[in-house]
Amino acid sequence: MQSSEINIYKQHEKAFPLYVCQCHKPLPVMAKMEGDDIVLRRYRECRACMDYEVAKSEGWDWPTHHPKMPFIFRATDENRLHPNMQKALSWVPTIEKSGMLLHGTTGIGKSRAAWEWVNRKWLKGIDKDVIYPFLFLTMSDLEELLQQSWSEKKHSEVLKEIIDIPVLALDDFGKERLTSRMAADLFAVIDKRSINAKATIITTNFNGNGLIDRFLPQDKETGIALVRRLRDYYATFGMN
Repeated sequence: MQSSEINIYKQHEKAFPLYVCQCHKPLPVMAKMEGDDIVLRRYRECRACMDYEVAKSEGWDWPTHHPKMPFIFRATDENRLHPNMQKALSWVPTIEKSGMLLHGTTGIGKSRAAWEWVNRKWLKGIDKDVIYPFLFLTMSDLEELLQQSWSEKKHSEVLKEIIDIPVLALDDFGKERLTSRMAADLFAVIDKRSINAKATIITTNFNGNGLIDRFLPQDKETGIALVRRLRDYYATFGMN
Protein backbone atom coordinates (compact mmCIF):
# COMPACT_ATOMS: atom_id res chain seq x y z
CA MET A 1 0.00 0.00 0.00
CA GLN A 2 1.40 3.39 -0.97
CA SER A 3 0.97 6.18 1.57
CA SER A 4 -0.89 8.19 -1.07
CA GLU A 5 -3.56 5.48 -1.12
CA ILE A 6 -4.89 6.64 2.22
CA ASN A 7 -7.14 9.01 0.27
CA ILE A 8 -8.70 6.06 -1.56
CA TYR A 9 -10.03 4.79 1.76
CA LYS A 10 -11.14 8.16 3.09
CA GLN A 11 -13.72 8.92 0.38
CA HIS A 12 -14.27 12.37 1.85
CA GLU A 13 -15.98 15.48 0.56
CA LYS A 14 -12.68 16.92 -0.62
CA ALA A 15 -12.63 14.10 -3.17
CA PHE A 16 -16.39 14.40 -3.75
CA PRO A 17 -17.28 18.13 -3.79
CA LEU A 18 -20.83 18.91 -2.73
CA TYR A 19 -22.07 19.77 -6.21
CA VAL A 20 -25.68 20.89 -6.36
CA CYS A 21 -28.53 20.29 -8.77
CA GLN A 22 -30.17 23.09 -10.77
CA CYS A 23 -32.78 23.17 -8.00
CA HIS A 24 -29.94 23.80 -5.50
CA LYS A 25 -30.26 20.45 -3.74
CA PRO A 26 -27.08 18.34 -3.31
CA LEU A 27 -26.29 15.75 -5.93
CA PRO A 28 -26.56 12.18 -4.61
CA VAL A 29 -23.69 9.69 -4.61
CA MET A 30 -24.42 6.68 -6.81
CA ALA A 31 -22.49 3.58 -7.83
CA LYS A 32 -21.52 2.49 -11.32
CA MET A 33 -19.44 -0.32 -12.75
CA GLU A 34 -16.31 0.75 -14.63
CA GLY A 35 -14.60 -2.35 -15.94
CA ASP A 36 -14.39 -4.73 -12.99
CA ASP A 37 -14.59 -1.97 -10.39
CA ILE A 38 -17.47 -0.26 -8.62
CA VAL A 39 -16.90 3.49 -8.61
CA LEU A 40 -18.75 6.24 -6.78
CA ARG A 41 -19.83 9.42 -8.51
CA ARG A 42 -22.29 12.20 -7.84
CA TYR A 43 -25.21 11.91 -10.25
CA ARG A 44 -26.06 14.87 -12.46
CA GLU A 45 -29.44 15.51 -10.80
CA CYS A 46 -30.71 15.41 -7.21
CA ARG A 47 -32.99 12.68 -5.91
CA ALA A 48 -36.11 14.79 -6.51
CA CYS A 49 -35.23 15.70 -10.10
CA MET A 50 -33.72 12.44 -11.32
CA ASP A 51 -35.54 9.80 -13.31
CA TYR A 52 -34.35 6.68 -11.51
CA GLU A 53 -35.22 4.36 -14.39
CA VAL A 54 -33.12 6.45 -16.77
CA ALA A 55 -30.24 6.49 -14.28
CA LYS A 56 -30.48 2.73 -13.89
CA SER A 57 -30.50 2.20 -17.65
CA GLU A 58 -27.22 4.15 -17.73
CA GLY A 59 -25.68 1.79 -15.19
CA TRP A 60 -26.21 3.90 -12.05
CA ASP A 61 -27.73 2.58 -8.84
CA TRP A 62 -27.73 3.20 -5.10
CA PRO A 63 -24.70 1.70 -3.33
CA THR A 64 -25.39 -1.31 -1.14
CA HIS A 65 -21.85 -1.40 0.26
CA HIS A 66 -18.62 0.56 0.16
CA PRO A 67 -16.47 -0.47 -2.84
CA LYS A 68 -13.56 -1.37 -0.54
CA MET A 69 -15.68 -3.75 1.56
CA PRO A 70 -14.31 -7.31 1.11
CA PHE A 71 -16.51 -9.36 -1.20
CA ILE A 72 -17.21 -12.12 1.34
CA PHE A 73 -18.57 -9.59 3.84
CA ARG A 74 -21.04 -7.89 1.50
CA ALA A 75 -23.91 -10.28 2.20
CA THR A 76 -23.46 -10.54 5.97
CA ASP A 77 -26.37 -12.19 7.76
CA GLU A 78 -26.51 -10.52 11.16
CA ASN A 79 -28.34 -13.50 12.65
CA ARG A 80 -25.42 -15.82 11.90
CA LEU A 81 -22.93 -13.73 13.86
CA HIS A 82 -21.93 -14.55 17.43
CA PRO A 83 -24.57 -12.96 19.75
CA ASN A 84 -22.05 -10.47 21.13
CA MET A 85 -21.00 -9.47 17.60
CA GLN A 86 -24.69 -8.84 16.90
CA LYS A 87 -24.80 -6.55 19.93
CA ALA A 88 -21.73 -4.73 18.65
CA LEU A 89 -23.63 -3.64 15.54
CA SER A 90 -25.82 -1.46 17.76
CA TRP A 91 -22.86 0.30 19.37
CA VAL A 92 -23.02 4.10 19.37
CA PRO A 93 -19.79 6.02 20.08
CA THR A 94 -19.89 8.37 23.07
CA ILE A 95 -17.38 10.78 24.58
CA GLU A 96 -16.71 8.30 27.40
CA LYS A 97 -16.53 5.24 25.13
CA SER A 98 -15.46 6.49 21.72
CA GLY A 99 -13.95 3.13 20.78
CA MET A 100 -15.26 -0.40 20.29
CA LEU A 101 -13.08 -3.45 20.98
CA LEU A 102 -14.10 -6.77 19.40
CA HIS A 103 -12.13 -9.68 20.83
CA GLY A 104 -12.22 -13.45 20.83
CA THR A 105 -10.98 -16.47 18.90
CA THR A 106 -10.90 -16.68 15.13
CA GLY A 107 -14.26 -17.44 13.54
CA ILE A 108 -16.73 -15.50 15.70
CA GLY A 109 -17.10 -12.76 13.09
CA LYS A 110 -15.06 -9.88 14.51
CA SER A 111 -13.83 -8.55 11.16
CA ARG A 112 -17.21 -9.13 9.55
CA ALA A 113 -18.97 -7.24 12.35
CA ALA A 114 -16.47 -4.38 12.16
CA TRP A 115 -16.96 -3.99 8.43
CA GLU A 116 -20.75 -4.26 8.79
CA TRP A 117 -20.78 -1.47 11.39
CA VAL A 118 -18.62 0.80 9.23
CA ASN A 119 -20.63 0.03 6.10
CA ARG A 120 -23.93 0.80 7.81
CA LYS A 121 -22.64 4.15 9.03
CA TRP A 122 -21.31 4.95 5.57
CA LEU A 123 -24.65 4.05 3.95
CA LYS A 124 -26.53 6.28 6.40
CA GLY A 125 -24.41 9.15 5.11
CA ILE A 126 -25.10 8.19 1.49
CA ASP A 127 -28.84 8.33 2.26
CA LYS A 128 -28.29 11.97 3.27
CA ASP A 129 -26.04 12.67 0.25
CA VAL A 130 -23.00 12.91 2.55
CA ILE A 131 -19.85 10.77 2.46
CA TYR A 132 -18.64 9.80 5.93
CA PRO A 133 -14.82 9.64 5.97
CA PHE A 134 -13.37 6.40 7.32
CA LEU A 135 -10.26 4.26 7.15
CA PHE A 136 -10.37 0.46 7.50
CA LEU A 137 -6.95 -1.16 7.80
CA THR A 138 -5.64 -4.58 8.69
CA MET A 139 -2.59 -4.31 10.91
CA SER A 140 -0.41 -5.44 7.99
CA ASP A 141 -1.91 -2.59 5.94
CA LEU A 142 -1.14 -0.14 8.73
CA GLU A 143 2.38 -1.46 9.11
CA GLU A 144 3.03 -1.12 5.37
CA LEU A 145 1.48 2.34 5.29
CA LEU A 146 3.65 3.62 8.13
CA GLN A 147 6.83 2.03 6.75
CA GLN A 148 6.16 3.62 3.37
CA SER A 149 5.56 6.97 5.03
CA TRP A 150 9.00 6.81 6.64
CA SER A 151 10.72 6.03 3.33
CA GLU A 152 8.80 8.85 1.61
CA LYS A 153 9.52 11.23 4.51
CA LYS A 154 5.79 11.77 5.02
CA HIS A 155 5.45 10.03 8.36
CA SER A 156 4.02 12.92 10.38
CA GLU A 157 1.54 13.71 7.59
CA VAL A 158 0.29 10.13 7.29
CA LEU A 159 0.14 9.62 11.06
CA LYS A 160 -1.94 12.80 11.39
CA GLU A 161 -4.37 11.52 8.71
CA ILE A 162 -4.81 8.28 10.67
CA ILE A 163 -5.32 10.14 13.95
CA ASP A 164 -7.74 12.71 12.51
CA ILE A 165 -9.98 10.50 10.33
CA PRO A 166 -13.49 10.52 11.87
CA VAL A 167 -13.85 6.71 11.81
CA LEU A 168 -10.91 4.29 12.01
CA ALA A 169 -11.05 0.49 12.07
CA LEU A 170 -7.93 -1.59 12.86
CA ASP A 171 -8.34 -5.29 12.13
CA ASP A 172 -6.26 -8.06 13.79
CA PHE A 173 -4.69 -5.77 16.37
CA GLY A 174 -1.69 -7.51 17.92
CA LYS A 175 -0.50 -9.28 14.77
CA GLU A 176 1.79 -6.46 13.68
CA ARG A 177 5.57 -6.58 14.13
CA LEU A 178 6.05 -4.52 17.27
CA THR A 179 9.23 -2.55 16.81
CA SER A 180 9.81 0.40 19.12
CA ARG A 181 8.79 2.72 16.28
CA MET A 182 5.55 0.81 15.68
CA ALA A 183 4.80 0.77 19.42
CA ALA A 184 5.18 4.55 19.58
CA ASP A 185 2.94 5.06 16.54
CA LEU A 186 0.24 2.74 17.86
CA PHE A 187 0.18 4.50 21.21
CA ALA A 188 -0.02 7.90 19.49
CA VAL A 189 -2.99 6.75 17.39
CA ILE A 190 -4.91 5.15 20.27
CA ASP A 191 -4.10 7.90 22.78
CA LYS A 192 -4.89 10.91 20.60
CA ARG A 193 -8.02 9.38 19.10
CA SER A 194 -9.26 8.47 22.59
CA ILE A 195 -8.76 11.91 24.13
CA ASN A 196 -10.44 13.51 21.10
CA ALA A 197 -13.36 11.04 21.13
CA LYS A 198 -12.75 9.81 17.58
CA ALA A 199 -14.75 6.69 16.72
CA THR A 200 -12.34 3.74 16.58
CA ILE A 201 -12.98 0.02 16.11
CA ILE A 202 -10.37 -2.60 16.97
CA THR A 203 -10.57 -6.36 16.45
CA THR A 204 -8.12 -8.66 18.22
CA ASN A 205 -7.55 -12.24 19.33
CA PHE A 206 -5.55 -11.04 22.36
CA ASN A 207 -6.58 -10.03 25.86
CA GLY A 208 -4.90 -7.14 27.65
CA ASN A 209 -2.02 -9.16 29.10
CA GLY A 210 -1.46 -10.85 25.76
CA LEU A 211 -1.11 -7.47 24.06
CA ILE A 212 1.30 -6.19 26.70
CA ASP A 213 3.45 -9.31 26.37
CA ARG A 214 4.00 -8.54 22.68
CA PHE A 215 5.84 -5.30 23.43
CA LEU A 216 9.62 -5.31 23.56
CA PRO A 217 11.08 -5.09 27.09
CA GLN A 218 12.03 -1.45 26.60
CA ASP A 219 8.49 -0.65 25.43
CA LYS A 220 6.51 -2.41 28.19
CA GLU A 221 5.38 0.87 29.76
CA THR A 222 4.03 1.96 26.40
CA GLY A 223 2.14 -1.32 26.11
CA ILE A 224 0.67 -0.95 29.61
CA ALA A 225 -0.43 2.62 28.85
CA LEU A 226 -1.98 1.56 25.53
CA VAL A 227 -3.97 -1.27 27.10
CA ARG A 228 -5.14 1.13 29.81
CA ARG A 229 -6.56 3.39 27.08
CA LEU A 230 -8.42 0.42 25.60
CA ARG A 231 -9.90 -0.46 28.99
CA ASP A 232 -10.87 3.14 29.77
CA TYR A 233 -12.22 4.36 26.44
CA TYR A 234 -13.48 1.27 24.60
CA ALA A 235 -16.77 -0.61 24.80
CA THR A 236 -15.86 -4.29 24.73
CA PHE A 237 -17.68 -7.07 22.89
CA GLY A 238 -16.26 -10.58 23.01
CA MET A 239 -16.98 -14.23 23.58
CA ASN A 240 -17.63 -13.75 27.31
